[in-house]
Amino acid sequence: MPLKDYQDIVTRLQKGLARAWAEDPLLLNLPGRSLACKIEPDYYLALQPAFVEHLARFAAVVPKSVTEALLKTGLLVSAPPERAHVLTVGVIFGGRRTAVRASFVDADFIDRALKLYAGQPAGLEISELRLQKECRAELAAFFKNKTPPRELAYL
Repeated sequence: MPLKDYQDIVTRLQKGLARAWAEDPLLLNLPGRSLACKIEPDYYLALQPAFVEHLARFAAVVPKSVTEALLKTGLLVSAPPERAHVLTVGVIFGGRRTAVRASFVDADFIDRALKLYAGQPAGLEISELRLQKECRAELAAFFKNKTPPRELAYL
C-alpha cells in the first residue's frame, strides 16, 4: 500500500479553501455564519463537522482524508491518546453566549491558503469571536504540552 502524501492533500485543501473564500469571503471570520473564525494569531476555531465536510467538497477529497491530513501534519490540534480534536467550546459573539462543537486549526494553514492562492496580502484579522473564560481550565487540559490560546482569545 503506497504512503499517503499528506502535504499534497494539504495543498489541495488550501487551494480549494482559497477558491471558495474568493467566491464567498463570509466563509471565514464572521461569527455565527462562518466555518472558522480567527480567535487569536495562532488559531482559528472551526465548526465541526461542517469545516471538514466543506473542505472535503472544496478540494474533492473524502472527509476522512481531510481530518487525517490535518492531524498528521499538526495543523489540527488534538489530544492524546486517541487524537481527539473535536470538543464542545463555550463562545461569545455579538453579546451572545453559546456552545459549539469545534476544532482548533493552526492559523497558518488558513492564512497561508489565502495569501498563496487567493492573493491576500496578509492573513485575516482576529474576529470578534471569543472563548468563554469559564472554558479555560478544560482547554488548558486539552492543550497540554501545546501552546494554548492566548489571553486575548477569552472574554
